[in-house]
Amino acid sequence: MCDWFESSTGMKVMSVAVLAGGLHLALTESQPVLNFLPLPSYKWFSAQHLLGGFLVVGGICYLKKNM
Repeated sequence: MCDWFESSTGMKVMSVAVLAGGLHLALTESQPVLNFLPLPSYKWFSAQHLLGGFLVVGGICYLKKNM
């Protein structure tokens, strides 16, 4: 299965999945899933949104590289 992710199609599928997951995290309201960690937040912006933004950028870059 891991070999498939190294193929051109696998890389494209994975980059779209990372991009979709990042958009979901970045655009939805912050959830208290990791509320046991003292993660900082500022108004509506939280660690969830930061991770989402990171995944969006990574997904776009990865997709762009493999097109």
